[in-house]
Amino acid sequence: MDKHAHILNVNQAGEQLLGFDRGHLLNRRFLQFIGPGHRAEFNRLLETLPHIGVAASERFSVIHRSEERLEVQLQALTLPNSAQDQPTSLLTLVNLTPLFKAQESLRALNAGLEDRVREGTQHLQVLADQFRRQARHDALTGLPNRVAFEESLELALEELHARGEAFAVLFCDIDRFKRINDSLGHPAGDQVLQELARRLQTVIRPTDHVARLGGDEFAVLLHGVAGQDLVSRVVTRLEEALAVPFVVSGQELFIQISSGALLVTDEYHSSEDILRDVDLALYQAKRGGPAGTRLFEPSMRDEFRGQLELEGYLRHALERDELVVHYQPIVDLQGGHLLGLEALLRWRHPQRGLLPAGAFVPLAEELGLIEQFDEWVLQTAVRDLAHWPVDCALDGPLWLNVNVSAAQLTQVAAVTAPLSKAPLPAPWRVLIEITERVLTHPADTDAATLQTLRDAGVELVVDDFGTGESSLSSLHRFPLRMLKIDRSFVATLDQNRELVRTITVIGDSLGLTVVAEGIETEEQRAQLTELGLTAGQGYLFARPLRADRLETHLHSTLKFP
Repeated sequence: MDKHAHILNVNQAGEQLLGFDRGHLLNRRFLQFIGPGHRAEFNRLLETLPHIGVAASERFSVIHRSEERLEVQLQALTLPNSAQDQPTSLLTLVNLTPLFKAQESLRALNAGLEDRVREGTQHLQVLADQFRRQARHDALTGLPNRVAFEESLELALEELHARGEAFAVLFCDIDRFKRINDSLGHPAGDQVLQELARRLQTVIRPTDHVARLGGDEFAVLLHGVAGQDLVSRVVTRLEEALAVPFVVSGQELFIQISSGALLVTDEYHSSEDILRDVDLALYQAKRGGPAGTRLFEPSMRDEFRGQLELEGYLRHALERDELVVHYQPIVDLQGGHLLGLEALLRWRHPQRGLLPAGAFVPLAEELGLIEQFDEWVLQTAVRDLAHWPVDCALDGPLWLNVNVSAAQLTQVAAVTAPLSKAPLPAPWRVLIEITERVLTHPADTDAATLQTLRDAGVELVVDDFGTGESSLSSLHRFPLRMLKIDRSFVATLDQNRELVRTITVIGDSLGLTVVAEGIETEEQRAQLTELGLTAGQGYLFARPLRADRLETHLHSTLKFP
């Protein structure tokens, strides 16, 4: 029944007892079948049931379809999984009428009745236990859920404060789990979650607890842990367990997870505080890249508050005209003559001053602002070109490299599409800088997207080449014009000479220009020239310049320094 005693479901025995079939009984008030003398008593039972949960067995009279009055034993139970404002009750009726018709068999029937009531009560208790378990366990993996995990944390906290029983908490989630759901479907994602739950249980001790908190996020409670060593061992065992591929729909998947860990001390007094801090540690681990692990440190709280403050300012940076573009020259390594410029995004933060892209672009990506920023940079750079007349005769066009912080080629095409409608002033040609991850995305090679780029006259530059995962075959499929060697290789040129030489040879063989970034000394320029490079950029030639300061150079020698 619902809270108004409307019948929601009835079994065959109930149909027989009342003399009506199921279709006639559904949605009718059960009160109409109660004998007139018992209706007030039945109403009182309904009023008290939501508060007491289970009503004691009581005797009522019900009216059969034939107008026969039947004596029944009635028991009611509020189902534990029903909403508080919409309680659902389970009503059990036992027909006692035969007991009054045969006095001689009363004792035998009464004994049988007691057994049936006992069995019914036991059955109801089993149902209640099942409902309680379902309320505290995850239906997909069978693991305890967030509610049960928080209860375990509260008990562990009591032990910590009463007996000094230290413990640790580990949060982990799957890196790029959304890509699994998007590419293989949610049933495949569910299989991954179930298998990860199984493997998590194999790397912990019997005394520890593992739970699924929701989505792809899992938590582990490690008892008797006062130091980082055991946490590290658990993480290592989990990494080893994940080294074995997951087989989903006949396909092998290698899963990586990020982890946050917290050593719980007696300064904690609630599960909410524990979950907040270990979640901060997981957040910091994910910011550091895939498959990372971070141990919570109190400084993370201040850092997170600063991040929230930065987020608030960043959401309004574009409308408040706080973004600016600086330009760093790309030059010929032999004579320092200008070959092109790289447009670099900067943010004039109202309190922190001028910030480089690395200080806020990752956050802009998280907030979904980066596509707007990319479009603004491209529009600003193209607009600046119109104010830069170049006086000197040139052998070829000057490049204007613009970074697009996109994860997919379709996003690059969306940002650069307006270039097909606005011809660039001579002698400029816009090149779009992307990271290697764009080349490895499986959905990015469709012909329509590539055609959109070609229609806009867009050629691509692979930035930080050598640090990603792109293959040589992927370089053939895209409209590439340039490879840029990451500054980390230039800074450690003594150790990376052969790698730089190899990248240069690859670029030359594909007809691509190879540019070295981060050149700061004459020695580096000489070594790079010896390795076959002809173009580069870095502080040796010029720092990134504002548009007005760059204009002076474009009116004169086009030479840096």
